[in-house]
Amino acid sequence: MQMPHRAGRVRAFTLVECLAATAIVLVLGVLATAAGKNAFKQSSLAVSANNLRQLAAGTAAYLGDNNYTFWKYRENLPGEGVRWWFGFEPLASLGAPEGTRTLDPGRSPLAGYIPAGFRPDPSFGFTGKAFKPKYRFGYIGTAYNVHLADSEFRSTRGWIGTGQPARYWQLENPAGTVVFTTSAQVNAFQAPASSSNPMIEEFYGIDEREVTVHFRHGGKAMVAFANGAAGFLEMDPTTLDKRARSAAVGRFAPVGNAKYLR
Repeated sequence: MQMPHRAGRVRAFTLVECLAATAIVLVLGVLATAAGKNAFKQSSLAVSANNLRQLAAGTAAYLGDNNYTFWKYRENLPGEGVRWWFGFEPLASLGAPEGTRTLDPGRSPLAGYIPAGFRPDPSFGFTGKAFKPKYRFGYIGTAYNVHLADSEFRSTRGWIGTGQPARYWQLENPAGTVVFTTSAQVNAFQAPASSSNPMIEEFYGIDEREVTVHFRHGGKAMVAFANGAAGFLEMDPTTLDKRARSAAVGRFAPVGNAKYLR
């Protein structure tokens, strides 16, 4: 009597083969992640460049309509609130906790001059530090040169809006004067940030004292100059905010030096 054939055995993977397959999957995963991060960085760079391009174009149009005079950093509107260079903040918002404050970008000095498409810059995600928001509407990650907001800049005067803005013709070197730059500051003093948990947050102005330029694109800051050109500037390494080294916040020159500002 003929015995039935035994079912064929299914060959199992050996331990070595399993390890090899796992390694291949891990390598592919790392490559995919690296490619994804690189693509995100490139898209973020494009957002920064587009925002600065629009700000530069808006600046040129604004100057043409306003006797080539720049705008104030801040202007108090009695009974209403504060008109910052980047938007209007009502009185009720000024005392609200950061992250819940409200802002209307449509009421900034440049509102009628910046084309649609200006959007939050995602490159804050490269700092390695938690982001601490100021407003509910998002963030732009760009600062305005306060020396342009006050032609006779002295201490804090230009920041509070008491000085008169500069005129384009007063600039000795428009091609070397920064109007806008990528910016941020390190907050280590205001909850939920602390000295042991420094956080990165927006900052909207630069002067010769504040450490608020954000060199977040490969260790460089993206800038727009007064003559309409754009480019990158490097940090003076002595100015790095050491409370959060990975955030790459510093200045173009040591504190007290107004290089690229006037």
